[in-house]
Amino acid sequence: MIRRYGLPSLLALVAILTPIVFSSATQFSNAQGSEGTVVRDSQALLLEGKTLPAGDYIHLYDATPYMIKVGHVAVKLPCDSKSETSLKLLVGQAPNLKPANLELVKELSKPGTMCIYHVDVESTKQVNGTITDIALQNPTNKEVKFGPTATIVIGVDEIMPGAEAESMGNMSMGNSTG
Repeated sequence: MIRRYGLPSLLALVAILTPIVFSSATQFSNAQGSEGTVVRDSQALLLEGKTLPAGDYIHLYDATPYMIKVGHVAVKLPCDSKSETSLKLLVGQAPNLKPANLELVKELSKPGTMCIYHVDVESTKQVNGTITDIALQNPTNKEVKFGPTATIVIGVDEIMPGAEAESMGNMSMGNSTG
């Protein structure tokens, strides 16, 4: 038997459920114990068939005017027989980007062809500074051509206001090598 509910019944149900839904969201946010906003923004970039010219970069992510409080990046890039890549993943606030310390995922890498690396991305005044931008840089004097399965996956879990406007500028990579 199918029961039909009228508009008054539907409105009553919405009135009952609305405080429960908002209450749960507030409790979750408060349970984090932080000033940030919990999000889940994830993007995967397939690089197959693309090229990265010598001395150039690809701007991958920009959270401005927010800073990335908590995030994670995984990259599958060409690597040498020692599982090292010539490419740099840059993080920071443009134009002040610095190379991230990528960690090799040995079990999923094939030295001499493609290797997977990952790094946690976190804005901290003591260590990393403000992070709003993520880029991939080719600091070499040779063009890089990406083959099958070359990917970048960026996940941002928490953002917060506070990216200082004075640091924002163009995406110059002048201070990014090192």
